[in-house]
Amino acid sequence: MSEYIKEMDEAYRSKHYPQGSFFEKAAQENKRGNITLAVMSALVSALLVGVIVFLVSLTLTRMKEGNEDALSIGLLFIAIVALLLALCLFGLVFAIRHIKDGAAKVIKSSAKQSGLDEADIREFDRQAMQTGSYVLALAGKVSAAMSGQKEGILTRDYLWLGDRANTILKREDIVGASLYHWYYYVNKKRVSSLNLAVLSRNNVMAGVETREESGKELMKLLRETHPSIQIHEGVLEEGKQFDQWREELTKTAGAHPGT
Repeated sequence: MSEYIKEMDEAYRSKHYPQGSFFEKAAQENKRGNITLAVMSALVSALLVGVIVFLVSLTLTRMKEGNEDALSIGLLFIAIVALLLALCLFGLVFAIRHIKDGAAKVIKSSAKQSGLDEADIREFDRQAMQTGSYVLALAGKVSAAMSGQKEGILTRDYLWLGDRANTILKREDIVGASLYHWYYYVNKKRVSSLNLAVLSRNNVMAGVETREESGKELMKLLRETHPSIQIHEGVLEEGKQFDQWREELTKTAGAHPGT
């Protein structure tokens, strides 16, 4: 194994999964995120209410002074701030509703995302904590931290690449894998990142940022136990080329794209 793919050991498990469960940790992270969102939404909402009160007072004052445009201009700004307030209140309500979501909720969401039964997701959780599983730092720690990507887990029967949607793939269902360039814009400049895509026979795809050496190492590891997996040599381009590769794989596997 390399610096990107390491065997799960007690030291790593105790540090990163003290509850002994992948989904218990995910639930705790979601709770902290929702608490933060609720506090920020409440603070910004209070500030926006204050702005609306100020704008109403200012508009009435200008109207008393005889400013004919005061009402229309004031209503325009009040409407804009009110829209922002509505968005903040929506965020507040959403966060409060989901603060108490536990591991069972995360498991249910992961199962839906992955196209698997909840029993499979729970079995992944059990295997993930066992010695013999692997920790996947495909993008390297610095790049992963910058992109918000987590370290993935490879077990005897399942694969999680580290995506935030918690897409879990059964290794026996994987039909293909490839590196591809994903493009996005930073300050109107088009840049790309190297990603790894792993596709199941049900057309469920897991994809994350990777380095070329770590992506190829994982694909080789997957193919060692399941030789039927089709590994694309080279790097695909996002768009028509990548879509064609995915469509051909799912047709070969007997799946229906989009399911």
